Amino acid sequence: MKLEQALEEYEKRRKKAEKEVEKIRKKYNKRLEKKIREVLKKIDALEKKEVPKKVDENIKKIVTAEKRNYVTALRNVLSSISDMDDLGKRLPDLAKLHVGHGKYLLIIFEKDVYAINRLLKELNEDYVSYYNELSKKGLPDLRLREILWEEEKTRGHIQQIEQEKLELEREIKAKEGELKEFYSRHGLQELEEDIKSLSSSLRSAEMEVRSKASKLQKPIKRMRLHEPIADELINDSGVALRKPDEFVSLLQRIYPRLEGKYKKTAQWLIENLKEKSEAIRQEGEKLSELEKKRDEILASGESKKKEIWELHRLIEEKEAEIRKLRRQLEHLEKELKDSLAKLEEILGQKVER
Repeated sequence: MKLEQALEEYEKRRKKAEKEVEKIRKKYNKRLEKKIREVLKKIDALEKKEVPKKVDENIKKIVTAEKRNYVTALRNVLSSISDMDDLGKRLPDLAKLHVGHGKYLLIIFEKDVYAINRLLKELNEDYVSYYNELSKKGLPDLRLREILWEEEKTRGHIQQIEQEKLELEREIKAKEGELKEFYSRHGLQELEEDIKSLSSSLRSAEMEVRSKASKLQKPIKRMRLHEPIADELINDSGVALRKPDEFVSLLQRIYPRLEGKYKKTAQWLIENLKEKSEAIRQEGEKLSELEKKRDEILASGESKKKEIWELHRLIEEKEAEIRKLRRQLEHLEKELKDSLAKLEEILGQKVER
């Protein structure tokens, strides 16, 4: 049987079942109304009865209080019951009253309490019968059309969000292209390569000078010159680059006291340090200029990078929304599968979607 045909048949049966269920409700509600009147009559009768005079005064006080509490509580519960569904909700309260009265009340007014208990028990039995009849006659609300509508709506929503995500991805690609073109137009890649090359060259030149200067640390330390420039060299060979004139002057003074390889190293520094340090200084300034220019280009492109980052964030939100909708769709598909199985059980035949 096709789904639409099955749904129509189900609706017919459900409407018929609802009419039968309504008849059952009316029948039991009428019976409930009668039973409640009977219980109230019994309560009224119990309330009017006096404790026999021969009963001990203390027990009389206890029984009077128990009777008042019992009657009041029972009336309160019964006043909140207007139909069988209300009765089902208040059965636990009635059960407590059924067994919760004091022993003295039961001794003094045994027949009255038992009569009321019998009626309360009948109310409980009536509700069980009512519930069983409804279960047999009624049909479950499968809400199949609603599930199908929600399923279709969810699929459409997923498709819409996926399309929005695709558009965001296209926008990112376009903006990344714009950023790449911007960097290319301003020669960022060439700048990066020049900075890398110049940095490497500068490090090599500095290392050459510092290496030469460091070889003279031991002999100068042994000379105990107590000069600022000598003390600085012992701690840091980089002083040769920071103060080339002072360093060369120091080497010229101590040159006669140096021996072997130290004299050779000092000779190289005396002849080359000023030129080398000047070249290093100039290269350092050039490197700073290149880095400044690169940083300016990167700063100009930062706003575009932020736009791209924001688009990525929006994509993450879309993906989270899609995951949530897919979980919702899975739940709907499971609910639909279960409902179709129940529909097939009700109709007694296979249903095709």
